Amino acid sequence: MASDHEIGRIVAVDTAQVTIELNRDLKALTRSTYEGTLEVGRINSYIIIPVGARRIVAMITRVVLTEESELKADKTMVSLPSSRRLMKATMIGTIDEGRFRQGINLFPVLDSPVLMTSKADLDAIFGKGAGIDAGTPEEPGFCIPIGHSAVFPNYEIKIDPDAFFGKHAAIIGSTGSGKSCSIATIVQSVIEHPAVKQTRFIILDTNGEYRTAFQKQNKDESWADARPSFKSLYIPTDPAEPGKLTIPYWFMDSDDFVRMFRASPGVQRPVLLHALSSAREDCEGPSWISLRDNLRLECHRLMSAAANGTWQDRSSIAAICDGVIRSMESEDNKKAIEDLNKNYPSLTAKSIKELFQEVKQIAGRQSTSDYDPLAMDVRQNVDAKLNSLLAVLMTTPQFASGAISSSADCPRYFSKHKFRDQHLENAITRDEASSSRARDNCATMLMRIYRLLEDSRFEFLFGPTSGEWPSIKHSLATFMRDILGVETCPDVILSSNEECPEGLLPFYDRQRRGASRSNVVIIDLSLLASEVLENVTALIGRLIHEFLQRLTDPVSGIGRGEYPVVLVLEEAQNYIHEGRRTEEDSISKLVFERIAREGRKYGLGLVVVSQRPSELSKTVLSQCNSFIVHRLQNPEDLRYFREIVPGIYGQLLDQLPALAPRSALVLGECVQAPALVEMREVSPVPKSKNPKFYKSWTQEEKEPDFEAVCDKWEGRRITDTGSSGEDACENFRSGDDS
Repeated sequence: MASDHEIGRIVAVDTAQVTIELNRDLKALTRSTYEGTLEVGRINSYIIIPVGARRIVAMITRVVLTEESELKADKTMVSLPSSRRLMKATMIGTIDEGRFRQGINLFPVLDSPVLMTSKADLDAIFGKGAGIDAGTPEEPGFCIPIGHSAVFPNYEIKIDPDAFFGKHAAIIGSTGSGKSCSIATIVQSVIEHPAVKQTRFIILDTNGEYRTAFQKQNKDESWADARPSFKSLYIPTDPAEPGKLTIPYWFMDSDDFVRMFRASPGVQRPVLLHALSSAREDCEGPSWISLRDNLRLECHRLMSAAANGTWQDRSSIAAICDGVIRSMESEDNKKAIEDLNKNYPSLTAKSIKELFQEVKQIAGRQSTSDYDPLAMDVRQNVDAKLNSLLAVLMTTPQFASGAISSSADCPRYFSKHKFRDQHLENAITRDEASSSRARDNCATMLMRIYRLLEDSRFEFLFGPTSGEWPSIKHSLATFMRDILGVETCPDVILSSNEECPEGLLPFYDRQRRGASRSNVVIIDLSLLASEVLENVTALIGRLIHEFLQRLTDPVSGIGRGEYPVVLVLEEAQNYIHEGRRTEEDSISKLVFERIAREGRKYGLGLVVVSQRPSELSKTVLSQCNSFIVHRLQNPEDLRYFREIVPGIYGQLLDQLPALAPRSALVLGECVQAPALVEMREVSPVPKSKNPKFYKSWTQEEKEPDFEAVCDKWEGRRITDTGSSGEDACENFRSGDDS
């Protein structure tokens, strides 16, 4: 059998490659065996090198023909040069007892025989040996078909789903090389596997391509699952669509707000964080905490006014004191005052009123100096009174355990208008005690906050520009169920339509109506403003990651890593790009780098898709253990990718610029052996076909509705009757809300 399959001998060995001299009888580079006529020396095919009882598998990367002169003893004779056929091959793994394993731990010696692959060898390499493809839920093995070998068409290429999704994967290639179809066909193959009952795929679709891969449009223009097993949920960003993407702003943490509002370190960031903390605490915390914080704030304002020492500050002190006294007399604050007294027994409404009356009287005394309306002794007396109150307010309350803790990161509802108009103002005023220029320093941040809250493009995040989103029950849990494609829990009571009107929060509407399970959730980000693309992708990624982290808590009823989720990042270079060292890293880069490092432990897998790997975060790409590489032509991308993948694959990557569409080089832990793959036909296909220029030119001219497109682009609301946003606004002003 060995002589029948032998094709040459080893003439050179290094740490990754071998050089083989082919037998001189192989003139046509074919060999007839009992298994049929086999081709010899085809690029990307395999050869076998026996070493004892084991068999090294190598992948052919180069075939050359050289000539050498033959030296004769009789110098009077003329001889023609003889030819040598040499092959170079990269060693990729070993067959031991009928099973193939990637990696090399032994090497051949010079003059070792080289064999063609037999059917048994190919069965082992492609996972078709006895028992090799019979996986279990614990050890699935290579069970998900993604295509067939371009060299051995009779063999399917299958991936290990745990290795591919659990240890992160990258699908890269130039535009038009077939990346979108590869993603769609892999997801379809997983869902259609007979043993799979449910999945959790979330696709961040920045090009609006994937809906057609999982849904079909009916004649009435409604959409339904293309196949019953797909069970997909499509979430658009188009504000005109009823089920549009909505992410309430209170799900954002402090880093999200700091990056979105571009709060600079120094003054702006502390002001913003203090305002966020107090806003979240104000809505759901005990009323006495807000009263305590307001008393602290008023004390600082009074001390700041007294320190300035102007005539205007004298009247300001009186006004502040009168305001505090009125709040102590208000019936609305009666319960808060009682609770404050329970936590601080020395503080009563009467004692607080008397203190501020004294401060008002002290500030009202006439000064003996013309240039100093508030003399030093007056200021010292004001400070002494206020510091005595602050000393009490800054101590730990007696019943602190009854308070609801809150922070700037807590995803708790708060009113955006109160945050902007009250808590930001309070935070700025508080800082004026130490810096009179706090408001000037925060001017640019305030301008951005006001602009974003009033920009209709960001209604999906901040709600109606002229209104508020309501405080609803289980808002975060409902959003997580929706984004992960989980059905409604029948035992949980959600807010009614009166509390949260239909159409205000689409994700809440879906769960309230009774959502069913979805295997694929497609989030269409194609119409999202580029200004917030990084913030939104980071927010979605962080919420999923933190949710899976918190499943380690016993209250979840599930263990760590037992609820796996796959996050597909389409055109990832747009929001997790490798920035320059002089630039501040984007929030999305920080979030997805953390997921790439830690997500595997909690069951969050990444599939990173990009046509420009050189622009991707090095941290994210280097954490990927599996690669599907389509045609890649840019020299910078090729150089960068070579630095990411193991050096053993260096020779294999030389063919990337010449790959045909749908063909891909599959590398890494997800496959039995590196292989050139003809990817499965995707059905249905994503909306990523190349435009047909010539077909358009040869048909009658067909014009789009320029006015409708541009009106929508400009933010004008298009009604069912075709009226523009100006007409709708006029109807609203006249009281017609039909």
